[in-house]
Amino acid sequence: MGREEVLEEIDRRIKRLRAEMELAEERLRYLDQIGAPSKYRALQRKDYSVYYLLLMAVWVLLGFLALMAISHRLPYGFNFPLLPYLLIVLVVIVLPLAYYYLSRREEPKTPMDELEERERLARLVLSLFYQPLREAVEKDDRKAMENLAEELLNNPLLAEAVEKTKEGDPKVMAYALYLYATYRPEMEEDVRETLSILGNRPLRALLSTLVEG
Repeated sequence: MGREEVLEEIDRRIKRLRAEMELAEERLRYLDQIGAPSKYRALQRKDYSVYYLLLMAVWVLLGFLALMAISHRLPYGFNFPLLPYLLIVLVVIVLPLAYYYLSRREEPKTPMDELEERERLARLVLSLFYQPLREAVEKDDRKAMENLAEELLNNPLLAEAVEKTKEGDPKVMAYALYLYATYRPEMEEDVRETLSILGNRPLRALLSTLVEG
């Protein structure tokens, strides 16, 4: 297998990701035309819990201030224990607000959210991985391949996109690129072992050129 076959394999993956992006964009346009975003917003349950939490917090705070005012008017030597009440105020205010914030983060995604996510992930993999990979393979630029391996290991957004689009394991892919970029004959066994676990087809094609025959 030569460089042309490797480039053909990369081009197939690029076409697949572009088709994925176009399909998601077309579907989003259709949903927008039929007014789906506004319909989904209307169907979502209105959550007034934050207002109740704020009212409760204000009520507890006013109670605390009232206790402070009363304690100053009482005879000397008779004071309310304000510290425990202050702790209760903090618990009553902070815990419900934290729960509200966490529950808001777990809201189910709408079909539009999922399509936008698919389009975003495909675009990331295309622009940050396959396009630089194709250029590096075309020029046989080993340094660029090392840089791309570093990007797979150090860019969590790219790693997540690679995994979610099922392009392979980012760490194994990065190792495959390192092997190709720094290959020496004594590394043949490492190459064969990596090929046995490497799921990304373009990188399998690239790495196979080192040990074919």
